[in-house]
Amino acid sequence: MKLIAIIPAYNEESTIEDVIKATSRFVDEILVINDGSKDYTSEIAKSAGATVIDNIVNRGLGRTIQRGYDEAIKRGADIVIQIDADGQYDPKEIPKLIQPIIDNKADLVLGSRLENLKYEMPWIKKLGNKAFTWLLRRLTGADIRDGQTGFRATRKEVFETLKIHGDFTYTQEMIVKASREGWRIANIPINFYQRSAGDSRLMSGPLSYAWRAWIIILRTIRDYDPLRFFGVPGIIFIITGIIFGTAFVYKYALVGFIGHTPAVILTSLLIIVGVQMIFMALMADMMKK
Repeated sequence: MKLIAIIPAYNEESTIEDVIKATSRFVDEILVINDGSKDYTSEIAKSAGATVIDNIVNRGLGRTIQRGYDEAIKRGADIVIQIDADGQYDPKEIPKLIQPIIDNKADLVLGSRLENLKYEMPWIKKLGNKAFTWLLRRLTGADIRDGQTGFRATRKEVFETLKIHGDFTYTQEMIVKASREGWRIANIPINFYQRSAGDSRLMSGPLSYAWRAWIIILRTIRDYDPLRFFGVPGIIFIITGIIFGTAFVYKYALVGFIGHTPAVILTSLLIIVGVQMIFMALMADMMKK
């Protein structure tokens, strides 16, 4: 059984060497996908013994990780371990992460950070993680405990069939697609440490993170549950329009005229838009399937 670790990296010269050396004890090969770093990440990774795949320009996290999986497939990986280059995950926990796959109890194993935090995660990031995790539970019906983790193990049959398209939605994409293909998902509690150096490419500030997080949540619902995304607002619009319309009809029955022409137009628009959104929901759901 061949184990390959993929490590996406962008400007991680201060931590990449330690991560590679610690990881190398538990896998057969390490692939560092250097996403256009402007420092010495690539050179340090090569000297530490990793195979480095360089993106000439920064292509984004999702595409970088997909390139890592594609390369792992070419090299005959049976299990791929994905771990970040910033040192927040402990490579010593790789054996327990892959054990459910070896025991044939899981196809995708997620390292759950939220049980064993070794530092106080910023509240906005913790809130975002919980929101993503709740959403993934609703979309998949699976017991997901940390939907944003960057420490995960994947069986060959899973990563051969998955294609990642989004830069910041890849964590959700993999989980949702794996669930919909019927793959078994397991959670393993892991330790999670504070970054010792550098800045996260995903969190430039609390407001930026919050905005990006909720955009991702909305896009995830749109892409994987369009019936709810378009259908629920459509029903709300129709019901609101019917309520206003009933009031106008009642007024007309009492006094013989309606008045409030703008309100009548708004009522009509609510019903029309609601019906259109219902049709969009049905069409999008059919296309998804």
